[in-house]
Amino acid sequence: MSQTKDRIIKAAINLFNDQGFVNVRLQNIADNLKISVGNLAYHFKNKEAIVSTAYDKIGEELSAILSTYRASPDLRDLDHQLGLYYKFIEKYPFYFTDTLEVKRNHPHLHEERKDFIRKMKIQFEKRLEYNKSRRIINEGITSGQLSQVASNMCTIVIFWYSGQAIQNETGKAANFKNSIWIQLFPFLTKRGLEEYHMLIASNDMIE
Repeated sequence: MSQTKDRIIKAAINLFNDQGFVNVRLQNIADNLKISVGNLAYHFKNKEAIVSTAYDKIGEELSAILSTYRASPDLRDLDHQLGLYYKFIEKYPFYFTDTLEVKRNHPHLHEERKDFIRKMKIQFEKRLEYNKSRRIINEGITSGQLSQVASNMCTIVIFWYSGQAIQNETGKAANFKNSIWIQLFPFLTKRGLEEYHMLIASNDMIE
């Protein structure tokens, strides 16, 4: 991508975050960059092209987060990935607040989003099964229950920022991660709780 195109995408994303996806027009992006709409259109013929390129960039970053799976053999692996999700949410809040607008106006991008959510849920399920196999999660929990817990974790990742915004609250990484860890606490064994407190809570990774 050329330097100019990169500047356009960064400006567009900042405006999407600040003003909402549907409220940003080509003129707004051009004004932000102090260039003419004609100059902008030379690089991206319409808003659709800008949005598609922005989503390509977002998709690459989401794939990178998913690739951190099983980077370590204990609960720190999950906590680290949750931290990456939080940084992503901070960087691209419009991705989480403008879901319906994207679904209505860009259905193919909505399908890409659904595919990412599906992959995230599968990965959460695998993490839970793995930790069940090493007796960090109670052996009595069924696959169906694990699947529901994974769905709950996904829901928090997807809607946490919107909930914070509605309540005019300032989000923190610790609060975000803790809201997900709470989903797991009832299913952790004594060994699991000990590992959590030793590796995560004791290092102030969760407040």
